[in-house]
Amino acid sequence: MISVTRIASFNNFLRDKGLTLICAESITAGLLSSTIASVSGASAILKGSIVTYDATVKTKVLGVDAQIITAYTAESKETTFAMCAGLRALYPDASIAVAVTGVASLPTTDYVIDKEVGQIYVSIWYQAFHHFETVIKPDKTDDQRNEIREKTVAFILDKIEAVVRGAKVV
Repeated sequence: MISVTRIASFNNFLRDKGLTLICAESITAGLLSSTIASVSGASAILKGSIVTYDATVKTKVLGVDAQIITAYTAESKETTFAMCAGLRALYPDASIAVAVTGVASLPTTDYVIDKEVGQIYVSIWYQAFHHFETVIKPDKTDDQRNEIREKTVAFILDKIEAVVRGAKVV
């Protein structure tokens, strides 16, 4: 779990720079925005979040081309980039747009996933597009799915700060 101190530090960092944030969340299903909003004063930076867990929401709300999802899957850097671009089109006044997709666990339906559990994709727009992907390795806990989601949120907070600072980000 991300500490309140860490969350407040992130929020203060963006607030002190006069920056605002909007999110499109798939794998995190609102956890990113909920985490940011968990400390007082979040309204100064958080403009909103769209949970795009289903591919139809990605296409109908964010304008992601269905052919991108068909060609690359809903959990891909291409889809994540398109989500971030769609978010920017919907809310161009936000200083930062972030979109995230990935695989938190194996499917329980006939949905086919061709990625490793823990694979995440993040696109951040801040003055330009920045793309990241990694594999989040959970500890040996009984709730690896939510651990992956929480570690994904921590990864995103770190990447946003690094992008805003202008640091070389890998």
